[in-house]
Amino acid sequence: MKRIRGYKKIGSKRKVVAGIVSLTVILTASAGISFADTDLVGSMTSWFAKKTGQVMQSLDVSLKSETETQKALLKKELQLRLEASASSLDAFTEEQKRSRREVLEQYAQSLLAKVDFQSMQDREQVLSKLQTIVDSAQAGMDELVGSYVPPALTFVPTVPIVQNVPTQQPSTVTVDVYGQQPPPTTVIEVTYSK
Repeated sequence: MKRIRGYKKIGSKRKVVAGIVSLTVILTASAGISFADTDLVGSMTSWFAKKTGQVMQSLDVSLKSETETQKALLKKELQLRLEASASSLDAFTEEQKRSRREVLEQYAQSLLAKVDFQSMQDREQVLSKLQTIVDSAQAGMDELVGSYVPPALTFVPTVPIVQNVPTQQPSTVTVDVYGQQPPPTTVIEVTYSK
């Protein structure tokens, strides 16, 4: 009998120890779950805030970098176009001077052909005066071209103009056909009399 009681004491001690261990495990697990539940919201909020900050910073850096790259490309393209425009203007000016000279010389020749000169000396005198007029016109054209100052071949960025445009109500068929109508009246209280 003593043996049975000894086994019962050892068995009950084991049961108590097993109960305490399992109770400790359950309490620890439930405490960990509750801490994880309350900490989850805070950690997720913190993580989202951190990631949002990183993304915003990354976007800002890449936007500034891309903006600077595009500005440099735009400056280069504008410089090339300004140089092309200047050379085109020079070619146009030379072509205009040449054509005007030809017109003046043809006009002088037609005047000489129309006039009946009495002597060769008269012809030479008129020819000399016409040549002086043509030379004067050419000198005037050359002076005009020489005094022309082409625009500077540099790009100077300007501050963008921001305009506040008032919002307009969208157009409807009724408003387009009948014009602006007064707002409909609202009935607040109705009393019927018998």
